[in-house]
Amino acid sequence: MKFIQSKAEIQEVQEQPIADAILDTIQMLENQYEEPYQATLHGWFVVCEDEQDLIQPFPDLTFSLAEKLNAGEVEFVEKKKDWYEAYILLNDNEGILVYVPKTIFEQHRFQVI
Repeated sequence: MKFIQSKAEIQEVQEQPIADAILDTIQMLENQYEEPYQATLHGWFVVCEDEQDLIQPFPDLTFSLAEKLNAGEVEFVEKKKDWYEAYILLNDNEGILVYVPKTIFEQHRFQVI
């Protein structure tokens, strides 16, 4: 599981299309708010790299992606060509945009799909 809270961390993402999507989102946020991206203000990103990443709790949080999906506590799940995106709202300002490759996501039966 990779946590992206800065532009520099995007280079750690193995899947180039996902890295590009994260960079596009960060640039959109910077343009929209007319300020540099800050994870604590604009939210942050998680890239799941294996099946275990779906069920283990996020660091410093008490829940996993699978728990939130099964409870219907996600803002949206969107199917892209090669991955799924799920957005979890943490508070009024901060959220997590989670990227899960299709091969991992589709191994599970989530209620949201």
